[in-house]
Amino acid sequence: MENQKPQWTLNDDSILSLATHLHRHFRDLQSYYKIAKGNLLSQIEATSAPQQLHSLQQQLLEVEEKLTYFHVLNNSISTVDTILHTSKMITEFKQSSDFSTNS
Repeated sequence: MENQKPQWTLNDDSILSLATHLHRHFRDLQSYYKIAKGNLLSQIEATSAPQQLHSLQQQLLEVEEKLTYFHVLNNSISTVDTILHTSKMITEFKQSSDFSTNS
């Protein structure tokens, strides 16, 4: 059985830049949902109508769930981004890139 090293196949982005872009994107989404949560909390404080309050609370639950997911994704890709930008990994992926263009 042949064991070939996997090669990055997306030509538009390197693994390093993809990790950086994902890190920024998840961080920005986390910030977006933090602001959305604050806005919903303000609306809940200002609302006395039971029907509207229930709707806002449901929206808040959805936003909190997404905020939790993006927090985990942001932290995870932050670790990936940091490790990929170490000198050993930069060298590893530069070699992989050189190999794939020479094949």
